[in-house]
Amino acid sequence: VGTLNFERPWVWTLFGATHAFDKGFDVRETDEFSWFDVRLDIPIWEKASFSVGKQKEPISMERMMSMTHLPQQERSAVADALLPSRNTGVVMSGSIFNDRVVLAGGAFNDFLDKDQPNSFSDNSTNYVSRATWVPFEDDSRSSLLHLGLGYRYSDGVEGGLVRTEPEFNQSPDFISSGDEIFDTDKINTYQAEASWRSGRLWLHGEYIRTDIEAPDILDPTVDGYHVSASWSLTGEMREYNKRVGVFRRLPIARSVNQNGWGAWEVAARYSNIDANDGLLEAGDMDIWSAGINWWLSPYFSLHLNYRYITLDKDGLEGNSQGINSRIVLVLE
Repeated sequence: VGTLNFERPWVWTLFGATHAFDKGFDVRETDEFSWFDVRLDIPIWEKASFSVGKQKEPISMERMMSMTHLPQQERSAVADALLPSRNTGVVMSGSIFNDRVVLAGGAFNDFLDKDQPNSFSDNSTNYVSRATWVPFEDDSRSSLLHLGLGYRYSDGVEGGLVRTEPEFNQSPDFISSGDEIFDTDKINTYQAEASWRSGRLWLHGEYIRTDIEAPDILDPTVDGYHVSASWSLTGEMREYNKRVGVFRRLPIARSVNQNGWGAWEVAARYSNIDANDGLLEAGDMDIWSAGINWWLSPYFSLHLNYRYITLDKDGLEGNSQGINSRIVLVLE
């Protein structure tokens, strides 16, 4: 991340990752690389900006927050199934009414991505918008209510697939419509979110619904939601970024290299996705999660999650469970 130092600095962002750790131990080809963000943010006036490039679409707090800042290690299954990670396009965003309302909207087409057809008309064009509001904040600024709505329209040129993992990275897809892309005329996605923060407690929930206009499979609807709670054992409070309408990571009052305990957080989440509708039989899944996070310092953290999963698919019902663990090192 850096700046172009005009009177109002422009901010450029380049995020990428190697695919080396996705390979099997007996595969020597490890030089694949993907760009996550290739973005330039241009200020228009004090509280508004224009962003161009590959970036996150402005919809869903869970999608817009960095995954390493979320109380759970993986995003909810419904968010992964129905909302893309990133796309190439332009976004206008800004805040009004003393930063209590944030508005954002953008247009996207992924024709510049190396894995996509290089013709604009062969790629889906998407229009995305998000509005958030802080209707309540107490005088001490420790209690805050956040509400948000989002909408995404796609012309469906590339067709559709519905699939997602059970909130385990590198797991097989539990929700899956198969490998064949089905034809779509258009896709409408609606999203709503609500958050309540009171000191060390943070409650957050989101609902996502996608209406798929696909006559061959009787125009199915896929929807789902999650409700999550986190509690800081060491008393820290997550800050709220009013200019963007998202919460930041848990701060650290006293890190271990200051002879402290770092920041400890416990979290729980319930999530659901129902992708059985019309002739679409991709599955209906419920997931109960519990986790603990330890930020030893701003540059080092440890995370542990437990998940219990139930799945109803193809006339069969089953359950699974597992543990996620993660170590995060930030090198500067």
